[in-house]
Amino acid sequence: MSDAPILGPMNNVTDLDAAGDFERKHTPYISAERDGDKVRVAIKVGHYVSHPNQPDHYIQWIMLYVDDAPIARFDFVPVASDPDVCVTVEVDPGTTLRAVEHCNLHGLWAAEVEA
Repeated sequence: MSDAPILGPMNNVTDLDAAGDFERKHTPYISAERDGDKVRVAIKVGHYVSHPNQPDHYIQWIMLYVDDAPIARFDFVPVASDPDVCVTVEVDPGTTLRAVEHCNLHGLWAAEVEA
């Protein structure tokens, strides 16, 4: 894949092994650890390749969706905060967890896992 900006309405990278550093630094990384009825969801942008965190280029927010319903939003400011969050949710096994992040320069990026 190219390192040129991808500015579609929603950027979904389906093959991270074939992705370039540009795609890897923007694609949210999601882990979901089940403990009974609850799932600890951790989301990090910059897991694969570090994303800048400067006043002119940073992650503005991350939203977590359960299936199509938004359930949490985390807002960030540059320099003082990192796009690395954790939340516990109660969802059925097999439920789709989707993280969407917004880079102030390169738009929306999404990733999904099953709970």
